[in-house]
Amino acid sequence: MALWTTLTQDEGKRRRLCGYVQEVQLQMRSPPEGTAAILKSPEIQKRNLHVPSEVKMPFYWEMNYLRGVVRSVIQDRKVRQAWYEYIPARNPYALVALLLPFLHNLRSLQLDYLFLIHGGLPAEMINYLTSGTKIESAELRNNLDHLETMDYGTNAVNLNLTTRFESEGQYNLRHYATQFIPIFRLQNVKHLRIWLRSWNNLHLKRLIGFETDYTALESLVLDHISVKECSFLEILQGMKNLRSLHLGFNVEDRTHWVESHRPTQADQARLSNGLQALYKCLEHLSISLHTTPDDREQVSEDIVFRPLFENLTAEFFRSFTRLKTLELPIRILNGFEDIAEVGINRELPATLERLGLRWDFRHMGMSKEEKPDTVGDLKEIVAEFLQSPGRHLRVPLLQEVIIRLWVSDDELDKTLKDCDDLIEEFNIHVGVRFDLMRPGLWTRGP
Repeated sequence: MALWTTLTQDEGKRRRLCGYVQEVQLQMRSPPEGTAAILKSPEIQKRNLHVPSEVKMPFYWEMNYLRGVVRSVIQDRKVRQAWYEYIPARNPYALVALLLPFLHNLRSLQLDYLFLIHGGLPAEMINYLTSGTKIESAELRNNLDHLETMDYGTNAVNLNLTTRFESEGQYNLRHYATQFIPIFRLQNVKHLRIWLRSWNNLHLKRLIGFETDYTALESLVLDHISVKECSFLEILQGMKNLRSLHLGFNVEDRTHWVESHRPTQADQARLSNGLQALYKCLEHLSISLHTTPDDREQVSEDIVFRPLFENLTAEFFRSFTRLKTLELPIRILNGFEDIAEVGINRELPATLERLGLRWDFRHMGMSKEEKPDTVGDLKEIVAEFLQSPGRHLRVPLLQEVIIRLWVSDDELDKTLKDCDDLIEEFNIHVGVRFDLMRPGLWTRGP
């Protein structure tokens, strides 16, 4: 609130200060390891909305000014009343959102995933600014034309976040699905990254006057896409200049496991057609598959993901004429065939420089005795691929192969020794990474 004290004292000073702002970054740089720590973040609950007058002092002037901003920008009375209540509650997410109309030179906006969880207020404000609604104050008319980079929550790291927030009563499904629509109205953005956790299909083309021309977009990260959202992927066909793409798919809700909620042939067509439309421009591509909770990984691949991805084998990407990096779950790369039997599919794009092999959740839920020697097995498979006849002719530019794992029975020292052996033998960098595997190695954008 102290910032608003400075901004409301002098109109000329406010215009100068806000005019200097080109980047806003409010993200935790070192996200907590456990959800319990995340839940200690600022909580905005109904009982906190009415603050006694003695607590509100000395910010009467600032609050009245902010109410005036709300009156000017938001026309809906019911929504406006909710924002009126956020102000005395010192809702930090609302106070940040109310800054957006003033930042006419904003180039980069990077927000923590907590903004999504707690009502999606910045996206709601973007909706009012870009929807064409008449705003009386010239100072507040800002359709964010200069915004080039938008990151909305992709620093989320815990796959069970949504479940835990729902149990705490902090997760608003109604707001969650709708807050993404206005972000896709920002069609001058060059780099867009979104933690797209929605429970409702986002039929963008159904919106009156909604354009799907994203010729300005150069890099896109869509993480945590529900398998129900396949119709949403039709927007890829309008991204004629897209150079970098990450698609992170997730299965979370138990209703996905009934027959009626599994991906259909139409869903598969939307995904393949969307990707195929990018074959002349795409240079970096990664796809990830996740399921939660952990005890269903073993059946998820074939039951849920196979109907959606079984056509996206290495041959599918052979026609991509500019693809430099490709990071895929191994199951996709081999058409869901057992890689131990068929090896790495050799029909890769001739332009490929870096290949990422993801072992997404392959052994989660298994006991230690059941887990195979993952690194050892994959090392042999990579070696077979590198020494296969004609490999230099098929992928002459290949410089690096990275294996990404969640779990392994191998010690780190042994893993590094295995990689060194391959590097020395084939003069290609081979590495193994143990991490959260989100998003891609080469598709994270600027």
